[in-house]
Amino acid sequence: MRRRNSTSLISLDCELRRIQALRQWEDRLQKSDCIFARLVYVSLLRDASGRYADPFLVGVFPARTSHKIVADAHRQIFREWLALDARIKLRDFQKYCQAICNQTPPREADWTGLCRELVPSGISIDELDLFCGMANRLAHVICGRDRGQTE
Repeated sequence: MRRRNSTSLISLDCELRRIQALRQWEDRLQKSDCIFARLVYVSLLRDASGRYADPFLVGVFPARTSHKIVADAHRQIFREWLALDARIKLRDFQKYCQAICNQTPPREADWTGLCRELVPSGISIDELDLFCGMANRLAHVICGRDRGQTE
């Protein structure tokens, strides 16, 4: 009986650590009030093979579970940004762009590359087209590319 209680306590402790880790993961994502910044952050957790690895989550969950948590978050944040009203998207994108657009406007290739990196797997072609088109239009507006600035 004592061994069974010990096993139950270990299992309970492990489950509590997982719940705490998920809360901390969500808190990290919510630290930024900029959805586009969250999208960039989560996309940076993906390696060249398309696998996601968050060092904190991998310390608590198996690699496959950690990958699923981050991949799901990536799709959710991506869709959250797509669902924003155009004006809110513009304000959100401006928050993100302030740091990178203050010096030199990005070139078209930079934005195309950024767009490609931010797109999660498991989305529709329509979502992809909408995202890439909107990101490029917003980059033109915010960074002044269509105000006569040259590359």
